[in-house]
Amino acid sequence: MVPVLTSRKACELPVNEVVCILQADLQSGLTQEEVTRRRVYHGWNEFDISEDEPLWKKYISQFKDPLILLLLASAVISVIMHQFDDAISITVAIIIVVTVAFVQEYRSEKSLEELGKLVPPECHCIRDGHLEHLLARELVPGDTVCLSVGERVPADLRLFEVRALLVLQDSDVQFNLICDGSAG
Repeated sequence: MVPVLTSRKACELPVNEVVCILQADLQSGLTQEEVTRRRVYHGWNEFDISEDEPLWKKYISQFKDPLILLLLASAVISVIMHQFDDAISITVAIIIVVTVAFVQEYRSEKSLEELGKLVPPECHCIRDGHLEHLLARELVPGDTVCLSVGERVPADLRLFEVRALLVLQDSDVQFNLICDGSAG
C-alpha cells in the first residue's frame, strides 16, 4: 500500500507518527525502488497547471475588486440621475484601470512561468543513505529533505530537526525560533 498523508494532517501529528504513516526512514531516506513506486502513485512534485483559466474569465475577474465595484455603482447612479457624461467618464476609467491591471497580472504570470523554467527549484535529499542533489520535482512523500541557509522550501515539509530557524513573513515581521534537537 502506498502511504498517503495530507499536509494538514501531518502538521497536527507528532513526528514519529508522521514517519510511521509515511513509512519513512529519517536517517537513510527512501530506497530508489520505493521512490519509483511512490512516484507512480503520487506523480511528480509539481503544480498541475493544465487547467488554465480562459483569458476572458481572468479579465472579468478583475471587476470583482471592491473599488471597481464601487466605481461601477457610481456609474449606475450617474445613469439613474441622468448624468450621462459622468457615467461615461467613470466607465471609461474603469475599463482603463481593469485593462491595465489585467495586462500587468498576465505579464507577471508569464514571467514567473518562464523564470520557473529557467531556474527549476533544487534540493538536497537523503536517499539510500546518501545526501543527493535533486530537482524539487523529483521528491515523493516520505523523502527526507535537508535545508540550508537561503534555500527555498521545495515542497510541503514536516520539520523534525531544527538548528536555528528564521521565518520571514510578507509584512516584515520576524519570528526567531532557535531549537536544538527535535521539533515535535
